[in-house]
Amino acid sequence: MQMFIKTIALLLALLLLPDIYIYFMYIVRWTRSRLWRALYFLPSILLFIYMLSIRIGVAAAPDHQHAVGVFFIIFLCICAPKAVFLIIDGLGHLLRQDALRRVFRILAMAAAGTSVLILLTGYCWGRNHFVVHQQTFYFNNLPPAFDGYRIAFFSDLHIGTFRKGNEKDVQTIAELINDQKADAIMFGGDLVNYQCAEVYGFEPQLSSLKAKDGVFSIMGNHDYSSYINYATEEEKQADIDKLEAKQREFGWTLLLNEHAIIRRGNDSIAVIGVENDGRPPFPSLGDLPKATKGISDGTFCILLTHDPTHWRRKVIPETNISLSLSGHTHAGQFKVFGWSPVKYVYDEWSGAYTEGSQMLDVSDGIGAVMFPFRFGAWPEVNVITLRRQAP
Repeated sequence: MQMFIKTIALLLALLLLPDIYIYFMYIVRWTRSRLWRALYFLPSILLFIYMLSIRIGVAAAPDHQHAVGVFFIIFLCICAPKAVFLIIDGLGHLLRQDALRRVFRILAMAAAGTSVLILLTGYCWGRNHFVVHQQTFYFNNLPPAFDGYRIAFFSDLHIGTFRKGNEKDVQTIAELINDQKADAIMFGGDLVNYQCAEVYGFEPQLSSLKAKDGVFSIMGNHDYSSYINYATEEEKQADIDKLEAKQREFGWTLLLNEHAIIRRGNDSIAVIGVENDGRPPFPSLGDLPKATKGISDGTFCILLTHDPTHWRRKVIPETNISLSLSGHTHAGQFKVFGWSPVKYVYDEWSGAYTEGSQMLDVSDGIGAVMFPFRFGAWPEVNVITLRRQAP
């Protein structure tokens, strides 16, 4: 209930503050009619009623997530242009010259219109504009037999967002991954948004993922049933256990602070998977010593770790793992010319990063959480080719 109240308060503030600015700066000057002045607030009032009706913040049921997504696109299409207009036009009002104020007003209207176009493009087209991101990484310690080894890596499926008319997208994703003919498929966590029930009905598509060396997966922060209230901890753990069992039913190798060895003749590499290890408030359950126990010194290691902050916090200082694969950030689901506001939250948030001989690759993800929107940060499958480089 407390989270629900906080969410409602935040959304209400975002809804009303731009309205109040525009009302006193323009509406009261444009008309003296009390009716027209009152009608100005009608869209915001109706949106607030819709917000209460779907109970934003506690709407975690699988069949309810479509309504939440529709709400957010409507909410942002109404609020975002007003907020953009407020910021730019407000800056213009700080200037003394009327000519400059008019210029800022025009810029504000143009930016507001652009924001609506971006939102509609991201919702209607961008969220299922699936792309394949080809990457080639070179390592001195890669065993010769694995030179040219190909990995199809995807992350952050958030499968509950594909319900209510978008189920076919999951089949498209599965076919796109299989079409890469990779040696191994690896999943970086966040299979669901809230609970295991979201995967029901999608078992055929998820079970269809096949690769020569198998499908490896880990758990992300959304996979721990942390975003809905359960009556008891036992009930919560039971849902987590069901999600873990489902992944194994798909034929995936779920790595919970464990590793698997892939062999090619006399050569081998290790695929390590840790449970989610993030900064608060996200779960910190990763156990690298346990996950790497028994791996021979000098073995080339690939680590699946959902949260990219884990790499700099623990992977670099505690291990010599060559390649880490993460997701989690979604690149903010919005990226323009390589920039996203999520860069102010995460040091490593999209693409490849190196520190000495260690590398991290952060996928932009292939699904969307709560708000089914992507612009610039298109939903992607990362096809990673490993190459041996002479010392």
